[in-house]
Amino acid sequence: MVHLSDVVVMKVSNTVFKHKHAARSTLARNRMLARLTEAAEQGVLLTTHDNAELMWLRRHVGTDDIAEPESHLFCFQHEWDVLTPPERARRTIKGLAEFHPDWAFWGYDAALIWGLEVPNDLLGPRYLVKTGCSVALSTGYRLLRPQASGALERVDGVRVTPFWRTVEDCLLRAPFSYGLAIADSALRAKGISRDDLCERLQADCEGRRGYRRAQVIASHADGLSENGGESRFRAFFIAYGFPVPELQVEFRDPLDSSQVFRVDYFWRLDDGTCVIGELDGRGKYTLQDGGDRESVDPFVAERQRESHLTLLGHKVLRFTFDELKNPGKLAEKMRLAGISQRANLAEGWKRQWYGR
Repeated sequence: MVHLSDVVVMKVSNTVFKHKHAARSTLARNRMLARLTEAAEQGVLLTTHDNAELMWLRRHVGTDDIAEPESHLFCFQHEWDVLTPPERARRTIKGLAEFHPDWAFWGYDAALIWGLEVPNDLLGPRYLVKTGCSVALSTGYRLLRPQASGALERVDGVRVTPFWRTVEDCLLRAPFSYGLAIADSALRAKGISRDDLCERLQADCEGRRGYRRAQVIASHADGLSENGGESRFRAFFIAYGFPVPELQVEFRDPLDSSQVFRVDYFWRLDDGTCVIGELDGRGKYTLQDGGDRESVDPFVAERQRESHLTLLGHKVLRFTFDELKNPGKLAEKMRLAGISQRANLAEGWKRQWYGR
């Protein structure tokens, strides 16, 4: 027979157990949320080798604003959502390097860590140097044998192939416009000329698969190009037979001599007219004396900038990144602006690129 006193004791014990369990759950939740917050403040993904922490995190993926963008890597979903594709890839690589200390990276992944301009379309699979990996790898990895990677370096906590080896690996396999973005940023980072890059490629890569196309990319590289978007539009001009513009030409503001405009592209046409080309998406209104940028609405600043540029007496041709998706329409826009498309230039590039 169960006595009333025993029932009371059991109920009290269950209540105490539930309270203790709830308290432990709350402490665990608060601790993990604090760790996620700390990782977010440091600009990294949270990694853990603790099974209890890993189980808690995975139970709460999709709740508490927690995401697992890559196996064993965690963050707040709202933090992940606002990152650009290169930022996501960079954090993923750094997280994997922390979780797998024996991993090293090459190709486009190493280029990202080195700070090079890697177009979004190249950010899919991971490029891993196979150095005795401790876990099974999915088919999404691009593996390189350790003996083929050469000496490795550590950059921002990640083991990667050396800078120029990384550039060469990228140019040997990249499409023209994407490779040009990487090559331009390499010249910009190291302050060397395209001739220097061509000589380096010849010394290191002659005879390797992709060498001829890598040399084509290098022969058109220009460190004055400030970002990957500018490089990809210049690749379009080259491949479609338009004259290559001057880059980053400076003009003094006709309404305020203390300020200087630096334009993305500048064409001097045969008939004496000039065309300024501007790629949308960045603030460009800078002070000559190096002071702070004017704090205004970006749309207003761009319109104001354009109105001042037209006072110089030149046409202003604006480009948006989406226009690269329709090259025929973009070419027509160029022709209507008076920039001649020359068939011999386009054919010359095709012979170089396709080897015919």
